[in-house]
Amino acid sequence: MHTLTHHHLRLVCLTITCCIGWIATATTSLQAANIVSIEEHWELSVGQPTPERSSPQASMVMSPRLDLSGTFFIFTLNHKSLPEFSPGGMQVQQWESDALRDIHSGPQEGTLNQEAEVITWTQRMEVVNGLLTFEIVDGSSATWSSFGGEGYLKLTTATTLDNLNGYRVANSLGESEVGYAGNRVESLVLRKLRWITDDGIVHELVSPIAIGTELNP
Repeated sequence: MHTLTHHHLRLVCLTITCCIGWIATATTSLQAANIVSIEEHWELSVGQPTPERSSPQASMVMSPRLDLSGTFFIFTLNHKSLPEFSPGGMQVQQWESDALRDIHSGPQEGTLNQEAEVITWTQRMEVVNGLLTFEIVDGSSATWSSFGGEGYLKLTTATTLDNLNGYRVANSLGESEVGYAGNRVESLVLRKLRWITDDGIVHELVSPIAIGTELNP
């Protein structure tokens, strides 16, 4: 697997704004709760795409652990990189360190073709009964219309994890990238972070999310 960089990644990293509900429930007893589901709500603003070159292209990384030494996931937009490169559309990949384990591609085949287009989507990762699942849901764009949530962009694998407390948003912010034609992207922003603990309580950080943020329910 190639080494991910963030040469063209434009992330707005400002002070975190925590929702009132999260502050009110951040008690001593809640700090012992286990995180079982995490959602990253992303927004990609494109300036002027080049459809014939399938540009720009983004690759988004999400890991349940402190780093990428174990299982992690990649979501590619406007290209499918495996098993060989294919322009347009999107794909989810499961990696185990530097070894590819699984891929699923969405039914969308076209390349981004709308000027000033804004693409939004949610990356959801959850652990339930020894299974770790990564899925793209609630996607929307002018080129592809709605996407995600139908099972095409979903990967599930067995895991020894019983919670997602090792997750760090810094992995997603630091490893995700606009790897091609970053000059055609206005911004790539993590708008909201949402997670659920095993006591059923929902927590949120409203973004832009700062690098180095930890989930401490």
